[in-house]
Amino acid sequence: MDVTRSKLLKGCAAAAMLAVIGQAPATAQGYPGSKVINVLVGYAPGGTTDTAARLMAAALESELKTKVQVVNRAGAASQIAMTELVRAAPDGYTLAYAVLPTVTTHYLDKSRQAVYTRESFQPVALHFFTPAMLAVRADSPYMSLKDFVAAAKEKPGTIKISDSGLMAVPHIQVVMLERAAGVSFASVHFTGGAPSVTALLGGHVDALAGGISDALPHLKAGTFRVLGIASDQPDPAMPGVPTHAAQGFDVDAASWTGVLAPAATPKPVVDMLTATIQRIVATEAHRQKLEELGVTPRYLPPEAYAKAWIDIETRMKPIMDAPPK
Repeated sequence: MDVTRSKLLKGCAAAAMLAVIGQAPATAQGYPGSKVINVLVGYAPGGTTDTAARLMAAALESELKTKVQVVNRAGAASQIAMTELVRAAPDGYTLAYAVLPTVTTHYLDKSRQAVYTRESFQPVALHFFTPAMLAVRADSPYMSLKDFVAAAKEKPGTIKISDSGLMAVPHIQVVMLERAAGVSFASVHFTGGAPSVTALLGGHVDALAGGISDALPHLKAGTFRVLGIASDQPDPAMPGVPTHAAQGFDVDAASWTGVLAPAATPKPVVDMLTATIQRIVATEAHRQKLEELGVTPRYLPPEAYAKAWIDIETRMKPIMDAPPK
């Protein structure tokens, strides 16, 4: 993908610097009070987004002194959860975790009939970043990405790869690899990272397309082999694992995951939430938990988050011109 960490970070850095840690937001007139805040997660429990959302929910609950609960609405690569979010009252009591560029594919693909566009959401704060990767079981005959691609050329459309949902970032990685290598795979779409990992563990698929954190514990346990990382540079969580580009395939796919609210959510509420999330992400304890999960902490305030979204959407449009299977 031509969306690289360096390009996006350069575009977002100036806006991100405008946020001052600990700056007091405008009064939110009693928000949140004692009312429960629901955080929608569009994936099955146990995956990277769900786990990170639960870490954030617990921290928000402590900071805001009110109950914050994660509500899983798995399906359609998070489109079900995003639809519920835009239909919720814009009062700060319904939030959602969003993965970019996945959400952009919902409305860029007209056949999905999404009831929203980018303007339907109010970005609150980016939480973390993670590149996609491709893994096989340790007993797989594929020792490298080149081996894997060569096998796909011999048996087009037969090598099965699990992912977290149609046109979720892991699947986007596969689509890009198909186009870069001139091959075709058989993608098997699940409702989140956890079931897609289970499919590989059980030998039901030949490979897993997921995030770094999906494979990390199994790599450490010696049950998975990671063939490549879809990033412009190696990931420190997986030393020694080469990027796709280093193996001759121009593929760069990453998840930018953060918190959204419905459009028209009052600015004082958004200010309170983003300042609180910024404080949480800045703590060593929270950053360590994210890094153990295999993701990179990456706070961005609403304005910079919105700019990153526009950049990602612009780069996704050519990919969506020819929707994959």
